[in-house]
Amino acid sequence: MAHLGGGFQAGTAVIPCSKVEISISCRKLRDLDVFSKSDPMCVVYTQDVKSQRYVEYERTETIQDNLNPEFAKKVVIDYFFEEAQRLKFEVYDVDSPSRNLQQHDFIGWAEVTLGEIVGAVGGCVVKKLRSNLQGENGDIVLRAEELGSSKEIAVFHFKASHLDQKNWWGLFGKSDPFLTFYRANEDNTYTVVHRTEVIKNTLNPDWKTFSLP
Repeated sequence: MAHLGGGFQAGTAVIPCSKVEISISCRKLRDLDVFSKSDPMCVVYTQDVKSQRYVEYERTETIQDNLNPEFAKKVVIDYFFEEAQRLKFEVYDVDSPSRNLQQHDFIGWAEVTLGEIVGAVGGCVVKKLRSNLQGENGDIVLRAEELGSSKEIAVFHFKASHLDQKNWWGLFGKSDPFLTFYRANEDNTYTVVHRTEVIKNTLNPDWKTFSLP
């Protein structure tokens, strides 16, 4: 094979790409629980170019009793500028610890290309969730941000003391505190970047150390 100047080898050109982080949230989800609100989780699929089949890529955490969830779990994916990368997002109401999706209630799904999210104004796309059920299933909000090349991270450790008692049965238990951290976006909205663990029955929590890029 011929070699060209400047270290370039014919037939080995690299397809330009960058790493993109997708933040996921939902609005006004259909409530599938009888005595409480849905416990949503989002499953992300990428479409295989050759087979055209969708393959599971990532899952968010489950958020309890919330019809407007803002998932802390991010989806990091390579964005190839010249390819149509199709993504599918399925939202479920989680009913058990099982990873088998058939054990959970399906709320709805949406399809979009990665380029559509990246190229949208503010890097944000809102899609209606679709299903076979009558009525509204809610919206899914997808926000993309290109990740920089910096490898620096910040390490955080938080604790609190003498928090207010928020459990109405205060004589029998204390609050179950957690922290949520947001990043400001260019359009004056906020995106969840981290949510600590919940520490049960304490007014003096000491959360685990965590890091953010």
